[in-house]
Amino acid sequence: MQPMYTAEDWKKIAPVFASRRLAISTVEIAKAILVDGQRPQDVANARSMSKQTVHAAVKRVRAILDEQGATELVPVLVWLPADLAQQVMDMAKPYPQPK
Repeated sequence: MQPMYTAEDWKKIAPVFASRRLAISTVEIAKAILVDGQRPQDVANARSMSKQTVHAAVKRVRAILDEQGATELVPVLVWLPADLAQQVMDMAKPYPQPK
């Protein structure tokens, strides 16, 4: 599975998970799938739980990510003159960036 978030993005949003009192295991399951790119079935097997339980954990975390606007971002790659490129980079500063 293709990771949806970088480890750095995840660290930035992690305090929100704690404030929502999500179980650590719920966050770890979601991280394994959304950041580490593991398959839900593999996570379920490794934790001796059902695939449905894994999906439910990811669903709870994704709801929080959606609420925080973390899934509304889209990557953009364009060529611009240096002055315009700097303006775009300045506009992007508040948002998580891939490494």
